[in-house]
Amino acid sequence: MIKKLNEIKNFYKNNNFYLFYGKNDGAKKEEIENIILVNKNKSISKYDEKYILTNSENFLTDIYSGSLFENEKIIVINYATDKILKIIEEIINKKDLNISIIVEASSLEKKSKIRNFFEKNKKLICVAFYPDNQEILLKIAHNFLREKKIVLSQSNINLIVNRSNGDRVLLKNELQKIEFYSKKNKITTETVLKLTNLAENFSMNELVDNCLAK
Repeated sequence: MIKKLNEIKNFYKNNNFYLFYGKNDGAKKEEIENIILVNKNKSISKYDEKYILTNSENFLTDIYSGSLFENEKIIVINYATDKILKIIEEIINKKDLNISIIVEASSLEKKSKIRNFFEKNKKLICVAFYPDNQEILLKIAHNFLREKKIVLSQSNINLIVNRSNGDRVLLKNELQKIEFYSKKNKITTETVLKLTNLAENFSMNELVDNCLAK
């Protein structure tokens, strides 16, 4: 069944099968981590579709024999396409398997078989992850700065958000640079421009050296 991102938290423990698709890789990664955190008593295994398709017999044998899943386990399958649908169907149709599966995919067209399979089955959860808009990115930035007790002007916050190119992963990386640099230095607009200069792409090691050298 189709669910919006803000609707699925209530399903973290009750639902065993998810399809997360779309171009917002950062949001997908966050949601997968949230599910893992809520189910921290379960062990985690991550696979790429390519690996499973190449080793499908061994993969399924391990599942059904219990050698891979002695305890409750979460399986994360990345880079999924319609090619893996038959394997997913087979696993879902098996009863008494103590596992949860999160299938992560990029953009899927409306005619996608795996998308339709998850959308039409009421026991499954299907969530589309759309690109973050300016409002969402600003909220992420404000929450981060509030948590870290870093004071920045709204113009500097806007500057950081604009330089993240609509990518929350990149935004958080830039905010972490600001956080680290602010421990020893005053943050100015010039600093923000310098730290978030994608052409220079400062690493954390460079920031450490800079802070030590003042």
